Amino acid sequence: MTSPHHGQAGELRILHWNIHSWRDDAGVLNLESVVNLVQATDSHVVSLVEVDESWGRSSALGEVANRCGYASIFVPSFEFGKDAPTGGFGNALLSKLPILTVKQRQLVWPSRLYDGNEPSEQRSVVFAKVQNVTGPVWIGGTHLPRSEADTRTDAARRLIEITQELTGQWLILGDFNMPASAWLDAYPFLAVHPTPAKLTYPTKEPVEAIDYCVVPQELPVQAEVLNEVGSDHLPVFVRYRFE
Repeated sequence: MTSPHHGQAGELRILHWNIHSWRDDAGVLNLESVVNLVQATDSHVVSLVEVDESWGRSSALGEVANRCGYASIFVPSFEFGKDAPTGGFGNALLSKLPILTVKQRQLVWPSRLYDGNEPSEQRSVVFAKVQNVTGPVWIGGTHLPRSEADTRTDAARRLIEITQELTGQWLILGDFNMPASAWLDAYPFLAVHPTPAKLTYPTKEPVEAIDYCVVPQELPVQAEVLNEVGSDHLPVFVRYRFE
Protein backbone atom coordinates (compact mmCIF):
# COMPACT_ATOMS: atom_id res chain seq x y z
CA MET A 1 0.00 0.00 0.00
CA THR A 2 1.34 3.42 -0.90
CA SER A 3 1.98 6.00 1.83
CA PRO A 4 -0.79 8.56 2.39
CA HIS A 5 -0.44 11.74 0.33
CA HIS A 6 -1.51 14.49 2.68
CA GLY A 7 -3.32 17.36 1.03
CA GLN A 8 -1.87 20.85 0.85
CA ALA A 9 -3.52 24.21 0.35
CA GLY A 10 -3.36 25.60 -3.15
CA GLU A 11 -3.51 22.33 -5.04
CA LEU A 12 -6.03 20.16 -6.84
CA ARG A 13 -5.30 16.44 -6.34
CA ILE A 14 -6.35 13.93 -8.97
CA LEU A 15 -5.91 10.15 -8.98
CA HIS A 16 -6.04 8.11 -12.18
CA TRP A 17 -6.16 4.31 -12.34
CA ASN A 18 -6.99 1.64 -14.88
CA ILE A 19 -8.80 -0.74 -12.53
CA HIS A 20 -8.95 -3.73 -14.91
CA SER A 21 -12.67 -4.43 -14.55
CA TRP A 22 -12.37 -4.51 -10.74
CA ARG A 23 -9.68 -7.22 -10.81
CA ASP A 24 -5.98 -7.25 -10.00
CA ASP A 25 -3.43 -8.83 -12.34
CA ALA A 26 -4.18 -12.26 -10.83
CA GLY A 27 -7.93 -11.91 -11.40
CA VAL A 28 -8.78 -11.26 -7.74
CA LEU A 29 -11.39 -8.63 -6.89
CA ASN A 30 -9.66 -5.31 -6.18
CA LEU A 31 -12.46 -3.08 -4.84
CA GLU A 32 -10.78 -2.82 -1.44
CA SER A 33 -7.52 -1.76 -3.11
CA VAL A 34 -9.36 0.97 -4.99
CA VAL A 35 -11.08 2.21 -1.82
CA ASN A 36 -7.83 2.21 0.13
CA LEU A 37 -5.90 4.14 -2.51
CA VAL A 38 -8.64 6.72 -3.04
CA GLN A 39 -8.71 7.37 0.69
CA ALA A 40 -4.92 7.41 1.05
CA THR A 41 -4.35 9.98 -1.69
CA ASP A 42 -7.07 12.34 -0.38
CA SER A 43 -7.92 13.17 -4.01
CA HIS A 44 -10.43 15.83 -5.02
CA VAL A 45 -11.20 13.99 -8.27
CA VAL A 46 -10.61 10.37 -9.28
CA SER A 47 -10.43 9.05 -12.86
CA LEU A 48 -11.08 5.31 -13.27
CA VAL A 49 -10.99 3.45 -16.59
CA GLU A 50 -11.93 -0.11 -17.50
CA VAL A 51 -14.89 0.29 -15.19
CA ASP A 52 -17.22 -2.70 -15.67
CA GLU A 53 -20.72 -2.35 -14.21
CA SER A 54 -23.54 -4.90 -14.36
CA TRP A 55 -27.06 -3.52 -14.63
CA GLY A 56 -29.52 -4.72 -12.01
CA ARG A 57 -26.80 -5.53 -9.46
CA SER A 58 -25.14 -3.48 -6.77
CA SER A 59 -22.67 -1.01 -8.26
CA ALA A 60 -18.98 -1.42 -7.40
CA LEU A 61 -18.42 2.19 -8.44
CA GLY A 62 -21.28 3.28 -6.21
CA GLU A 63 -19.76 1.42 -3.27
CA VAL A 64 -16.41 3.17 -3.75
CA ALA A 65 -18.14 6.55 -4.01
CA ASN A 66 -20.27 5.98 -0.92
CA ARG A 67 -17.46 4.66 1.25
CA CYS A 68 -15.04 7.41 0.25
CA GLY A 69 -17.48 10.34 0.14
CA TYR A 70 -17.66 11.17 -3.58
CA ALA A 71 -20.26 11.91 -6.21
CA SER A 72 -19.86 9.51 -9.13
CA ILE A 73 -20.17 9.81 -12.91
CA PHE A 74 -20.35 6.77 -15.18
CA VAL A 75 -21.47 7.01 -18.79
CA PRO A 76 -20.37 3.73 -20.41
CA SER A 77 -18.44 3.83 -23.66
CA PHE A 78 -20.51 0.83 -24.71
CA GLU A 79 -23.05 -1.59 -23.27
CA PHE A 80 -22.94 -5.37 -23.59
CA GLY A 81 -25.39 -8.26 -23.45
CA LYS A 82 -26.96 -10.89 -25.66
CA ASP A 83 -30.69 -10.16 -25.99
CA ALA A 84 -30.67 -6.96 -23.93
CA PRO A 85 -28.02 -4.77 -22.28
CA THR A 86 -26.74 -6.42 -19.11
CA GLY A 87 -23.94 -4.01 -18.28
CA GLY A 88 -21.69 -1.19 -19.36
CA PHE A 89 -17.95 -0.61 -19.71
CA GLY A 90 -15.94 2.59 -19.85
CA ASN A 91 -14.64 5.58 -17.92
CA ALA A 92 -15.78 6.95 -14.56
CA LEU A 93 -15.07 10.06 -12.52
CA LEU A 94 -15.49 10.59 -8.79
CA SER A 95 -15.52 14.10 -7.34
CA LYS A 96 -15.61 15.75 -3.94
CA LEU A 97 -15.86 19.14 -5.68
CA PRO A 98 -19.17 20.50 -6.98
CA ILE A 99 -19.87 19.18 -10.49
CA LEU A 100 -21.05 21.91 -12.86
CA THR A 101 -21.24 20.09 -16.19
CA VAL A 102 -20.68 16.58 -17.54
CA LYS A 103 -20.03 15.63 -21.15
CA GLN A 104 -18.94 12.50 -22.98
CA ARG A 105 -17.65 12.27 -26.55
CA GLN A 106 -16.90 9.24 -28.69
CA LEU A 107 -13.33 8.86 -29.95
CA VAL A 108 -13.76 5.99 -32.44
CA TRP A 109 -15.94 6.66 -35.45
CA PRO A 110 -18.00 5.16 -36.95
CA SER A 111 -19.36 3.40 -33.88
CA ARG A 112 -18.67 -0.30 -33.51
CA LEU A 113 -20.88 -3.13 -32.27
CA TYR A 114 -19.19 -4.87 -29.38
CA ASP A 115 -18.58 -8.56 -30.14
CA GLY A 116 -16.57 -9.51 -27.06
CA ASN A 117 -13.16 -8.61 -28.49
CA GLU A 118 -10.99 -5.57 -27.73
CA PRO A 119 -10.89 -4.15 -31.30
CA SER A 120 -14.69 -3.82 -31.24
CA GLU A 121 -14.73 -1.80 -28.02
CA GLN A 122 -16.03 1.72 -28.49
CA ARG A 123 -13.74 4.32 -26.84
CA SER A 124 -14.72 7.66 -25.36
CA VAL A 125 -13.67 10.50 -23.08
CA VAL A 126 -15.75 11.70 -20.14
CA PHE A 127 -15.35 15.24 -18.79
CA ALA A 128 -16.56 16.82 -15.58
CA LYS A 129 -16.37 20.57 -15.08
CA VAL A 130 -15.76 20.92 -11.35
CA GLN A 131 -15.76 24.02 -9.16
CA ASN A 132 -12.28 24.53 -7.75
CA VAL A 133 -11.56 27.34 -5.27
CA THR A 134 -10.01 29.41 -8.07
CA GLY A 135 -12.77 28.68 -10.59
CA PRO A 136 -14.03 25.90 -12.86
CA VAL A 137 -11.65 23.20 -14.13
CA TRP A 138 -12.39 20.47 -16.68
CA ILE A 139 -11.17 16.99 -15.67
CA GLY A 140 -11.23 14.27 -18.32
CA GLY A 141 -10.75 10.51 -18.18
CA THR A 142 -10.10 8.32 -21.22
CA HIS A 143 -8.85 4.95 -22.45
CA LEU A 144 -7.58 4.68 -26.03
CA PRO A 145 -7.62 1.54 -28.22
CA ARG A 146 -4.92 -1.05 -27.64
CA SER A 147 -4.62 -3.20 -30.75
CA GLU A 148 -5.14 -0.93 -33.77
CA ALA A 149 -2.44 1.74 -34.11
CA ASP A 150 -4.25 3.77 -36.77
CA THR A 151 -7.50 3.76 -34.77
CA ARG A 152 -5.59 4.78 -31.65
CA THR A 153 -3.87 7.66 -33.48
CA ASP A 154 -7.20 8.88 -34.86
CA ALA A 155 -8.74 8.67 -31.39
CA ALA A 156 -5.89 10.75 -29.92
CA ARG A 157 -6.30 13.38 -32.63
CA ARG A 158 -10.03 13.55 -32.00
CA LEU A 159 -9.39 13.82 -28.27
CA ILE A 160 -7.19 16.89 -28.72
CA GLU A 161 -9.72 18.44 -31.10
CA ILE A 162 -12.38 18.05 -28.40
CA THR A 163 -10.23 19.86 -25.86
CA GLN A 164 -10.24 22.92 -28.11
CA GLU A 165 -13.97 23.21 -27.39
CA LEU A 166 -13.38 23.53 -23.63
CA THR A 167 -13.34 26.96 -22.03
CA GLY A 168 -10.89 27.47 -19.17
CA GLN A 169 -8.33 25.09 -17.70
CA TRP A 170 -8.43 21.36 -18.34
CA LEU A 171 -6.56 18.14 -17.54
CA ILE A 172 -6.98 14.74 -19.20
CA LEU A 173 -5.87 11.56 -17.47
CA GLY A 174 -5.90 8.21 -19.12
CA ASP A 175 -4.58 4.90 -20.29
CA PHE A 176 -3.44 6.07 -23.72
CA ASN A 177 -2.02 2.68 -24.74
CA MET A 178 1.01 4.41 -26.25
CA PRO A 179 3.81 6.53 -24.81
CA ALA A 180 3.42 10.29 -25.02
CA SER A 181 6.50 10.40 -27.27
CA ALA A 182 4.53 8.50 -29.93
CA TRP A 183 2.02 11.28 -30.52
CA LEU A 184 2.30 14.43 -28.40
CA ASP A 185 5.23 15.90 -30.38
CA ALA A 186 2.59 16.99 -32.89
CA TYR A 187 1.03 19.23 -30.22
CA PRO A 188 3.77 21.54 -28.86
CA PHE A 189 1.20 23.53 -26.88
CA LEU A 190 0.59 20.49 -24.64
CA ALA A 191 2.60 18.92 -21.82
CA VAL A 192 2.62 15.43 -20.34
CA HIS A 193 3.11 14.40 -16.71
CA PRO A 194 4.91 12.64 -15.16
CA THR A 195 8.04 13.96 -16.84
CA PRO A 196 10.26 12.14 -17.54
CA ALA A 197 7.98 9.30 -18.51
CA LYS A 198 7.40 6.55 -15.95
CA LEU A 199 6.56 2.91 -16.70
CA THR A 200 3.04 1.88 -15.65
CA TYR A 201 2.21 -1.44 -17.37
CA PRO A 202 2.15 -4.31 -16.55
CA THR A 203 2.18 -3.91 -12.79
CA LYS A 204 4.83 -6.34 -11.59
CA GLU A 205 7.47 -5.68 -14.25
CA PRO A 206 6.33 -2.56 -16.13
CA VAL A 207 7.75 -1.98 -19.60
CA GLU A 208 5.30 0.58 -21.03
CA ALA A 209 4.70 4.23 -20.04
CA ILE A 210 1.08 4.45 -21.16
CA ASP A 211 -0.77 5.99 -18.17
CA TYR A 212 -0.27 9.74 -17.73
CA CYS A 213 -1.80 13.21 -17.65
CA VAL A 214 -2.02 15.64 -20.59
CA VAL A 215 -2.47 19.38 -19.95
CA PRO A 216 -1.90 22.74 -21.64
CA GLN A 217 1.79 23.59 -21.58
CA GLU A 218 1.49 26.42 -19.06
CA LEU A 219 -0.44 24.48 -16.40
CA PRO A 220 1.62 23.96 -13.18
CA VAL A 221 1.25 20.21 -12.75
CA GLN A 222 3.32 17.53 -11.04
CA ALA A 223 2.63 13.79 -11.26
CA GLU A 224 3.99 10.54 -9.92
CA VAL A 225 3.38 6.86 -10.53
CA LEU A 226 2.36 5.06 -7.34
CA ASN A 227 3.57 1.62 -6.33
CA GLU A 228 0.12 0.13 -5.87
CA VAL A 229 -0.32 -3.37 -7.28
CA GLY A 230 -4.11 -3.70 -7.04
CA SER A 231 -4.60 -3.79 -10.82
CA ASP A 232 -2.65 -4.69 -13.97
CA HIS A 233 -1.70 -0.98 -14.33
CA LEU A 234 0.03 1.27 -11.82
CA PRO A 235 -1.93 4.39 -10.81
CA VAL A 236 -0.91 7.99 -11.46
CA PHE A 237 -1.29 10.74 -8.85
CA VAL A 238 -1.45 14.34 -10.11
CA ARG A 239 -1.13 17.63 -8.27
CA TYR A 240 -2.28 20.80 -10.01
CA ARG A 241 -0.75 23.66 -8.02
CA PHE A 242 -2.80 26.79 -8.63
CA GLU A 243 -1.45 29.18 -5.98
